[in-house]
Amino acid sequence: MSEHRHLLRSASVISAATILSRILGYIRDSRVAFLLGAGTANDAYTIAYRIPNLFRRLVGEGAVSAVFIPVFARYLASDKRKDAWEFANAMLTLLTILLTVITVAGVVFSPLMVRLFASGFSETPGKLELTSTLNRIMFPYIFLVSLSALSMGILNSLQQFATPAFGPVMLNLTVIAFSFLAGLFGDVTKALAVGVVVGGVFQITIQIPSLLRNGWRPRLKLDVAHPGVQRVARMMGPILFSAGIVQVHMLVDSQFASYLSEGSVTSIYIADRIMELVLGSYAVAVSTAILPLLSRQAVDRQIGEMKNSINFATRVILFITFPATVGLILLRREIIEVLFQHGGFNAASTELTAWALLFFAPALSAISRIKVTVPAFYALEDTRTPMKLAFVGLILNIVLNAVFIGPLKNGGPALATSIAAFVNAFALLYAFRKRYGLLGFRSVARSTVKFLIASTTRGVVTYVMIHWPGFYAGHTIQKGIALATTIAAAAGTYFGTAHLLRSRELAELRDVKRAAAR
Repeated sequence: MSEHRHLLRSASVISAATILSRILGYIRDSRVAFLLGAGTANDAYTIAYRIPNLFRRLVGEGAVSAVFIPVFARYLASDKRKDAWEFANAMLTLLTILLTVITVAGVVFSPLMVRLFASGFSETPGKLELTSTLNRIMFPYIFLVSLSALSMGILNSLQQFATPAFGPVMLNLTVIAFSFLAGLFGDVTKALAVGVVVGGVFQITIQIPSLLRNGWRPRLKLDVAHPGVQRVARMMGPILFSAGIVQVHMLVDSQFASYLSEGSVTSIYIADRIMELVLGSYAVAVSTAILPLLSRQAVDRQIGEMKNSINFATRVILFITFPATVGLILLRREIIEVLFQHGGFNAASTELTAWALLFFAPALSAISRIKVTVPAFYALEDTRTPMKLAFVGLILNIVLNAVFIGPLKNGGPALATSIAAFVNAFALLYAFRKRYGLLGFRSVARSTVKFLIASTTRGVVTYVMIHWPGFYAGHTIQKGIALATTIAAAAGTYFGTAHLLRSRELAELRDVKRAAAR
């Protein structure tokens, strides 16, 4: 099997686990929306969770996915497995120390962080205090999930993707379970917060058997002089900075939205979750699977092969995200109404969230391209270029938030994020092309024309079905059936048109499916 077919097969495994996680994530968010509505309690829970989640992506994913995997893969490619395990233990020790400090500081300074990221909450009595309490309960999640990310980096480098991909499934299952235990904690929000921490424990434990089978014997041993640790240290600063900036985008949006009407923060969070459902279906899966591949190619300085991999991943990503963007824009109200409109989440909440999603949806392809381009820089141990461009994108996002927040309300932060994502995506591609030569994007352009034609036909079918008299009438279950029917018909139209246009990406996906079946 070629490397690209193996990439797609790995991505398909990750995608299956991620889709399951996203479905459970929807059930989790739907349960939270049912219990808390789109008001003060949900806004508090949302911000309280986002703060440790920011640090999780900053320290865990930033340090592991971007830095650990390329260095660990270099040891494996050189047949130095013993050195690889020593490096892993050195990183485990340093992460344990760093995460302990961060966790304690987060618990102590929780009120200050909440004010930093949602100062507008102080205008509602008790809202800031509730957010701080929930944030303190959830902060140990950073420690747990970051160590889980280290385990995931090891397994992914060993071409094992299934087990770590199911980690988030355990988190969502745990939070859902704890949502029914409000009586034990005296408050639904506190029960949910404890569920997040327990879910972090399960994310680690699910990976332990696979790690032991592959020969890792975890032990704490401080070795800051280890060559691998030294290499990580040189790359860490820019990585943490750029990874942090990416996550700060959403917190910037939340900060601006905290000054808007009640439920605005929640509406942006739910719109973003719907976006992540689509991103997770394949974009995140491809970006997860491509980093170990690019790292192996970078070890041997196979720049041509790296460019081919980026080209291939970009075409596959656009093949998925173009029709998804059209679907999200046209079906935004129907999706939110069917998935979330119940309990305290009413029709007004649906309209508020749909308005934000309208401006988020166009960013799908841009965010996806960023996710497959940045790993190429990291694989080549170039961490400064993504850092600089991410900083420019953050400044642009802040400026555009200030411009759009007035006329567009909660749609302003969403549009600002989308524009910043497009600028960042094109800047990354330009920087890579300038340094390493042409990426062969003429083939991407030819494929893009076909995607646009096929997506247009999908859009026409979707629009007709939405406006078909009485089709979306009735109760939630009937509307759910109508929504599923519309999505199926639109998807069939898209793939049918892609087949008529002889889209190479459709053929490549079929090859992977046949190979997996054998």
